[in-house]
Amino acid sequence: MNMSVDPLKLAERYWGDIPVPIFTILEELGLGPDFTLMDDDFSGWIERRADDTYRVAINAMHAPVRKRFTAAHELGHFIFHRDLLGAGVGDTRAYRAAGTRLPNAAIRPVHERQANSFAANLLMPLASIRALRAQGVCTVPELAERLEVSQAAMRIRLGKPLVASQST
Repeated sequence: MNMSVDPLKLAERYWGDIPVPIFTILEELGLGPDFTLMDDDFSGWIERRADDTYRVAINAMHAPVRKRFTAAHELGHFIFHRDLLGAGVGDTRAYRAAGTRLPNAAIRPVHERQANSFAANLLMPLASIRALRAQGVCTVPELAERLEVSQAAMRIRLGKPLVASQST
């Protein structure tokens, strides 16, 4: 990792970009990402290597929007939970460490929620959503497409129920 770069400040620098270039952020921090073949149940992990650097691995078989969210989630772990990571932490599709290649008892459900919240805030900034709406991009599918996130993630971000809907 480039130790002269504050990872949160770097992420903040890109918050206004639509879509936020999450893979560029990871690259600039020296975190990868490595796109790796994994069981479908696993989304990715962040691990500490022998030289005390960290690396993010993402399931190469997942959809692009899923890869983006996984990358942002693992960045959240790096920024906020690095002192708890030890050798690292893996994440299932439900973003849980248990049963992964890198289970980590120090990473609790609250930490997973924090990483998810960070990922949502990074990839779907409210200011970007407002700016897109001002341009007439208003539906969940349109917003999700422009921000390169899943419709389910966008619905959650907007506080909408996860019931299928064509226009909202």
